[in-house]
Amino acid sequence: MKKFFLAFFSIFLLSGLIFVRTAKASEGTFELRSTNSNNYKCFAASLQMQNLTYLVSISCRNIVFPVEETIYSYILWANPADGGAAVKLGTINLGRAQFSVKPAFTSLFITGEQNPNVKGPTGTVLMKGSVKPIAFLEKETVPTIEENPDATPGEETPEPTPTPGTSVRARLLTGLKRAGLASGLALIAILGLVFVLTRPR
Repeated sequence: MKKFFLAFFSIFLLSGLIFVRTAKASEGTFELRSTNSNNYKCFAASLQMQNLTYLVSISCRNIVFPVEETIYSYILWANPADGGAAVKLGTINLGRAQFSVKPAFTSLFITGEQNPNVKGPTGTVLMKGSVKPIAFLEKETVPTIEENPDATPGEETPEPTPTPGTSVRARLLTGLKRAGLASGLALIAILGLVFVLTRPR
């Protein structure tokens, strides 16, 4: 029974680690660049939602319509993390779109297709790009003491102005005065104690 429990726990832990790894692999940004001399480029971002699906938003520049004489559709595809067949996300109509995809994936690519209803990629791959992690979410940032959290971006933090009379010389004189006063009071106390102890009874 103990061996069965240990085996079950090990499998559960391993599956959890794999899930976390694939989830992180699918969350990020994508820079899809042309595979030829054209200046096509698209930017995409992927985030995992509460229902464990990935929301992918994409925006493209410099794409032309039609793609070729008989090709009118740009189709976005995802390469699954498990290495299976490409998953169709949908058609990029005017260069901007949003899709929802369930399986984890590691890269995106765009093909030019004659038929927008194709189940798998059959046309030429026009753009592609791999996931890049979101550095802002990955790294822990700790604000320094010098930073002002209430300052607006681009605003310089004002330097503290020195208070008049708080120079090194003034502080030194103040310290000497206090030390002299304390020494005088201690001397008076000692003399009083000696007087009381040596007074004839």
